[in-house]
Amino acid sequence: MEKKKVTLKDIAARTGLSVNTVSRVLNKKPYYTKDVEARVNAACKELGYIVDMNASGLRSGSTRTIAILYDDLVNPFYSYTTDIISKRFEKSGYNSIMFSNNDRSPYVDYELIRSVMARKPDGILSFLEPAEDMVEFIKNAGIPFIIFGRDGSPYGMAGVAADEVAGGRAAGEHLLSCGYRSPAYLGSWHDVKVCLDRQKGFAEAFAAAGIPLTEDRIFYVREDDFSAVIDCLAASKADAVFCFNDMIAFLAIEALSARGVAIGKDVGVVGYDNVQQMLKMPRFITTVDVGGRDFAECGAEAMLALLAGGEEAPTPYAGRHAAPVIVPGQTTRR
Repeated sequence: MEKKKVTLKDIAARTGLSVNTVSRVLNKKPYYTKDVEARVNAACKELGYIVDMNASGLRSGSTRTIAILYDDLVNPFYSYTTDIISKRFEKSGYNSIMFSNNDRSPYVDYELIRSVMARKPDGILSFLEPAEDMVEFIKNAGIPFIIFGRDGSPYGMAGVAADEVAGGRAAGEHLLSCGYRSPAYLGSWHDVKVCLDRQKGFAEAFAAAGIPLTEDRIFYVREDDFSAVIDCLAASKADAVFCFNDMIAFLAIEALSARGVAIGKDVGVVGYDNVQQMLKMPRFITTVDVGGRDFAECGAEAMLALLAGGEEAPTPYAGRHAAPVIVPGQTTRR
């Protein structure tokens, strides 16, 4: 037999509260006590009540959800910042729903955005830049859209970004100060602005010392066979390696060590993001820190500001917080 659908009236009858009060608790609207919330939640569990988000969204025009987009789910930087962002959203009554294009592309393409918009989120926070042919599509959809960790200005969109050029420059200056003189860059994708900005700052630091970052020492590991890249890197005799992020740095360190390279002595390696601190790991990699917690909170605030009706792009993170800093580890000389 088909089970009878539990309604708000059933919850109200079980708790002795009004339907309006039950609705306020379930929709996380203000002005109810902790005791009332506990009574409603207990009744929902007992009766097996589950909110029909589709029906609720149709009535209110809001699903109370925010979509968060990635290119993959492996990088700990994503999980750390998403934990902070989603908790901030929850405090404001929004649930988070995650989407990944499974490393297919560094951009939000039509396949991904179509899947996202089918869920009718109230807002979208994306760790990915939009593909060129998706910019107007996203704008015309009318859903608040924040590019997180990326500069939104080239797209005319809101973005929360660190000063990536300064981060790359800090990595280069640190390696120079440690006595390394032959630079190489292990980037991610060749046409993504954040990757090129970090590369630019790194090259500028060495150029200021009269040392060029040559084309044969610039690699994009998402596009080429990683083992072949490491072979080329080792053959290049580079002694100062700056990696786009800590995950690439970990992989490079392992691969170079397997080839007999003494990390820190023969080759200095600097990563980016300081995931060691995020994951409470021992400090091993020398890395660039942009202040992950503040960065994530700034992204969440920017999204909530747009949802509240703000029409202007939020102040970039780089303009509100300290510049990127080097966190020394064991992969560069002391």
